[in-house]
Amino acid sequence: MQIPFFNNDELKRKAQEFRNKYWGDAVPVDIEQIIEFKLRIGIIPVPNLYKQCNADALISSDWQTIYVDNDNYLDDKCYNRLRFSLAHEIGHFVLHQELYTSFDIKSIEDFYEVIEQIGREYGIIEGHANRFANFLLVPRDRLAAEKEKIEREYLAKYPEVSKIDSATLNSYVAIPLAKIFNVSEEAMELSLKD
Repeated sequence: MQIPFFNNDELKRKAQEFRNKYWGDAVPVDIEQIIEFKLRIGIIPVPNLYKQCNADALISSDWQTIYVDNDNYLDDKCYNRLRFSLAHEIGHFVLHQELYTSFDIKSIEDFYEVIEQIGREYGIIEGHANRFANFLLVPRDRLAAEKEKIEREYLAKYPEVSKIDSATLNSYVAIPLAKIFNVSEEAMELSLKD
């Protein structure tokens, strides 16, 4: 089994190409609309998915369905997390299609068998999908423009902000930026570290 490797530049490029093809420049990216209406992949809530396999979402090997945890799907507090999980599964769709097709996952048991077969390299696949999802939902050119706008507003109101180190400033601007892109503050802070 050959696990592909993608560096950050490749992941960013692939996410940008995908976004250009299916969505454009608007933020927030409506990942559900892309999945259901443009890719024609069904989103199916499954009771206790997270409890059964420690995953918020799973994509089928035939690329027809993304299963999501029913409780998270119905809970508005989990909205950003669900969006990220859906984008993560689309990362597998874009990056690992040949590999996933060979897995022939049809059940949760199949999913566990695949993880066992792959072993430690499963972390590489998951890391790729996480970074792809982040690049997809938070386009870096838009992030830079929005961050600059918010920093200017902060400086106009609070001139002492200019003396704050960049890591601390990022934690402050992550809050309003997360709302613009509909991602969690944690995901936004990771984006700002890029």
